[in-house]
Amino acid sequence: MKLNKSFEQATYVITMLALQKGHQPVKSHVLSQILQVSDSYLKKVLMKLSKAGLVSSNASKTGGYQLAKPVEEISLKDIFFALELQADVLDFKHMAYQIYDDGAHVREVEDKVKSTLEKGLGAFYDQLQTLTIADLLQQEAYENGAIDWNERVED
Repeated sequence: MKLNKSFEQATYVITMLALQKGHQPVKSHVLSQILQVSDSYLKKVLMKLSKAGLVSSNASKTGGYQLAKPVEEISLKDIFFALELQADVLDFKHMAYQIYDDGAHVREVEDKVKSTLEKGLGAFYDQLQTLTIADLLQQEAYENGAIDWNERVED
C-alpha cells in the first residue's frame, strides 16, 4: 500500500506539536525546515488538519500551530480522514456489461466485489482508529513538551 506523502507529513507534524516545549505555537516554516518539505505544501496539510479540528492556528507574530486536542484523542484515522484520503465511494464503470451478456450475473459479481472492498476498507479504518498519537510518543515527553523546535532552525 502506498500512502499519500501528506499522511506522513501530517503525522509527524502532530507528533512535533505534541512534543513542543510548553506546548507553545510552532510556525509552519519551522516545521517545514525540520521535515525538509515545501512550506507551501505543508501549509495545505496544516489547513486540512486545522479544518478537522486537530490543530489550531494563530497568525500573530508569536503565533503558529498547536494541537487542538489531546494526543490520546487523535488517531491515525483522524489524520487520514482530515486529509480526505478515505475511499468511501466505490465507483464502478460497469465495464463487464460491455463484455458479458448475463446482466444478472454481472450485477451479482459487482455486488460481491463492492461488499468485499467495503468490508476491507472498514477493517482498515478500524485499525487506524486503534493507534493514537499518544501511542507513538513517550508520555513524559509529550505531557509538557520536551523539544523546542524553534531552537533547531535558523530564521
